[in-house]
Amino acid sequence: MKRYFQHEYLKLSHFTAGQWEHPVHNHNHFEIIFVHKGRGAHCVSGTYIPYDGPQLFLLAPCDYHRFEIEEETEFTFIKFSYTYLRSIENIQVTDSWNKNMDQLLIQAQNRTRPLLQTDSEKQKTDSLMRLIAREWQDDKNEGNETVFFLIQAILAIIKRNLVPGFVGSAPKHVEKINRIIQYIHEHIYAVEKTQAAHLAHTFGFSKHYFGLFFKEQTGFTLREYISNNKLHLIENRLKYSSFSIKEISDELSFTDLSHFNKFVKQHRGYTPSELRSQLKNP
Repeated sequence: MKRYFQHEYLKLSHFTAGQWEHPVHNHNHFEIIFVHKGRGAHCVSGTYIPYDGPQLFLLAPCDYHRFEIEEETEFTFIKFSYTYLRSIENIQVTDSWNKNMDQLLIQAQNRTRPLLQTDSEKQKTDSLMRLIAREWQDDKNEGNETVFFLIQAILAIIKRNLVPGFVGSAPKHVEKINRIIQYIHEHIYAVEKTQAAHLAHTFGFSKHYFGLFFKEQTGFTLREYISNNKLHLIENRLKYSSFSIKEISDELSFTDLSHFNKFVKQHRGYTPSELRSQLKNP
């Protein structure tokens, strides 16, 4: 599989195509892709997603994809790296950016539903993406604050459209389990706020029943769900960021480096340093 490398922190393109010229590929960056108009399908990591008119996609670096264009399609691509935020000297929100991206990417793995749910959201996103493309055309500057905040607006729209539903949940339970999952994603960095006792108290359960409810609604125990999400974040940090092992351990609130090393070794069979080497040199 071909892998595209981008050395810039941020790159944008706006174009119309009648035929997709790229092979199946992945990248070393994130991508927000907006289809303004056209018809075809987007094949993302083995999932075939038809589009007919406006549609938005969010890709992680590990995603591989291609488009099958049936009718001439107008695209805007926003490609950015983990270090994009650090290139904007006057905006000190790196932690917020990383955590928002983590949360969005975890939830966006459910590709059975479009990221934008209504025509109104599609129209607003269309306008924002066109504005971003025009601003970039006038000033191809990675540190452009207007572009940065417009991208933040796009991510905010994606976030409010993502509702992590679970197959098999009774309608009366969907809203509650969604709120619990949202809470876990928002506090994945704070161990005390993702413990069963705290979650049970916060959402009005007994500790015993909370565990049963969570397993019934998600198919995972609470520990399995949190561990899987932390591993996802750890692997992304190891492969795509320059954070040190200690910085990653501290960010995810492990008690010490020894505990962090043991956690990664137990679940992946490698120490964090070994895993970083494996991920960067598959």
